[in-house]
Amino acid sequence: MTRILIIEDQLMVRDALVSMLRGRPELQVVGVAASIRDGAPLLERTGPDLLLLDLSLEDGSGLELARMLYRSRSKTRVLVMTAFGDQFAAAEALKFGIAGYFMKEQPTSELFAAIEAVSRGGTYLPPSLAGRLPAEASGDEGPLASLSRREREIFRLAVLGSGSRDLARRLFISVKTVDSHLLNIARKLGVRTIIGLVRFAAEHGIATGPEIEKGLLTEETAAARNR
Repeated sequence: MTRILIIEDQLMVRDALVSMLRGRPELQVVGVAASIRDGAPLLERTGPDLLLLDLSLEDGSGLELARMLYRSRSKTRVLVMTAFGDQFAAAEALKFGIAGYFMKEQPTSELFAAIEAVSRGGTYLPPSLAGRLPAEASGDEGPLASLSRREREIFRLAVLGSGSRDLARRLFISVKTVDSHLLNIARKLGVRTIIGLVRFAAEHGIATGPEIEKGLLTEETAAARNR
């Protein structure tokens, strides 16, 4: 039997996962948490075979937990479940020893396939990403190489549509600190605005939010009309 700990901050997703997994006799849910704060002690206490981990949690990045497990040489294997569908997000996660990368848009059958592969000691990548990861996935190269871990996290949330107040709430920092990070990110990447960050992400194959993309399209259309 595979013992699974779930760390996911969306209540509906969390409840659905518990319901699905408990319907399989070979799987046992040993705990559920919504944050790094609650998940870390639960992880230590339960010692699961598999950690089903969301990347974007209410108090930070799930990679913090993956990094902790990687450094401690824990036997718990990590299967990330995320909305980030670009190869750079996957490559960044792989650097911290995760065994599987599952995208939330994939069907339930693929989730069970991913759990089976990872629990048996193998690895899992969605078909859309397999073979497309950068050759330097184990290194520090890539379009976001100049950013710190915190800056990468803020960059990804910002281009997915999170505003400064939302980022401050999720990361437990002030709006002023968020804005300072955004300015530093923009400077390092050579852009000046949030739209510039989104355009940078789109040009490098990094996932962006649909509402942000719509705004970018509207801006470009207006600019074209004014020429």
